[in-house]
Amino acid sequence: MFATTAPPTNVTAGVLVGLAMFAASLSTGPGDEAPSAKAAAGRGLAFGFAANLVALRFVPEVVVRFTPLPKVAALLALVLLALGQAVPWVLGALAARAASGRARAPGWLAFAIGVYVATFVPAIFPWTPAGGVTTWPVLVQAAEVVGERGVSFILALVAALVAAAVRERAWRSGLAAAATLGVLAAFGAWRMKSVGAAREAAKMAKVALIQPGFDASDRWDERRAVAMVDRLASLTRAAEARGAELTVWPESAYPYTLARTTRRSPVGSRAVLQPGVHGPVLTGAYMSAGHGLGTNAAFLASEDGAISEPYEKRHLLWFGETVPLADELPWLRRVFARGTGLVPGDKAVELGAGAIRAAVLNCYEDTLPVAGREAMTRAPNLLVNVTNDAWFAGSAEGELHLRLSVLRAVEARRDLVRAVNRGPTSFVDATGQVVARLDAELPSPLLVTPALLETAPTPYVRFGDAPLAVLLAAALAGWFAATKHRGRRSFRMGARVATPPG
Repeated sequence: MFATTAPPTNVTAGVLVGLAMFAASLSTGPGDEAPSAKAAAGRGLAFGFAANLVALRFVPEVVVRFTPLPKVAALLALVLLALGQAVPWVLGALAARAASGRARAPGWLAFAIGVYVATFVPAIFPWTPAGGVTTWPVLVQAAEVVGERGVSFILALVAALVAAAVRERAWRSGLAAAATLGVLAAFGAWRMKSVGAAREAAKMAKVALIQPGFDASDRWDERRAVAMVDRLASLTRAAEARGAELTVWPESAYPYTLARTTRRSPVGSRAVLQPGVHGPVLTGAYMSAGHGLGTNAAFLASEDGAISEPYEKRHLLWFGETVPLADELPWLRRVFARGTGLVPGDKAVELGAGAIRAAVLNCYEDTLPVAGREAMTRAPNLLVNVTNDAWFAGSAEGELHLRLSVLRAVEARRDLVRAVNRGPTSFVDATGQVVARLDAELPSPLLVTPALLETAPTPYVRFGDAPLAVLLAAALAGWFAATKHRGRRSFRMGARVATPPG
């Protein structure tokens, strides 16, 4: 049920329904014995495994297409990936049990804290409850205050209250769930209106997002390089003829490798800006770092031939750009050889073009709250994502990626433009609405007009997850202190029911 939010079903309400059912599976009614730690972990494993098995069903095709593994091994890879992605839910279930048992929190609060803990556990594909409801942007506006993890906490709180209302027929729990969801939606509606007004008053820029339609293997075929540059130039000329002030090419679109110290464009067939292209152009490219290593970078090419300092991707994708444990398990390096030579960058970079001050989120970085906050350290007025989704062309991955990226725009209150090769090239405004998108696989430019917002950093950009985490820790401590001498409690999660002496 939780995974029905993913394409092709797209049942957004499935997030809340699935979470409510999960909460009910971990809870107890009055007089019942709470599930053991083993049982709670098992239910978390079942929930996370099933949800990821459904949501990530595109993985076997990708494995078969780009590795020497057979289909049977690809299916096994999906199973193993789903199991790995279930680990956060296992830990979340155990955290919920501990919060209810040791800290003596009520079950609805304990469950929400468990889900909150789960969102901090690293995953290859970090799908969260908040990411699942971005098609209803009114529910995620609180991300500017508490971030993606905080919104996930609130949604889990609503779901757990619903579970308590149904299981115990407690009308107060149902009323609390409705009130919490109502406040979340009312705040969202108010903020969408006010942020929308700020956008209308802000300066605008015309940006072209290029979808070149390259196959995934084109970048690694030197014979395709000239044709790739020609296609990018043709699409850019067409966009500039329509008034584009900045053109964005996707991740690794420029097909030649440059030294990371390069500050002037090559000439001739290797020039970034071909004849008739005025620029500026922001493009993804691979850059060599010496000793056989490189970076997944993005830089700005200007009409005078200058190349800016590159932004080098800081958060590399497991098994795509880096191989965990490859030094200990050499066979992993052989199987996933494409990503073993990349090193991460270590700082945010501002890429300026006229009135535009852009910060880049490279590929999956726009699914990571930490990457969004890092980008905002340079006070940009526009967020730019460059992605190559040719690896997943035709699957649900591109849509899931887009939905998660929405949260970066809301957390930072900046418009986000996304140039995606063979994926949903798109424009997400600062209210979290997908204003424009291009789904065609044929090479095309998408012209958008984002607002260049100069508003102050949001509470989440300034303080991150720390305030909510401290608040929840204080709540648990307070609840424990207030209830340590009490006897039996209802709807307890993960602890033996205690009776007072005598």
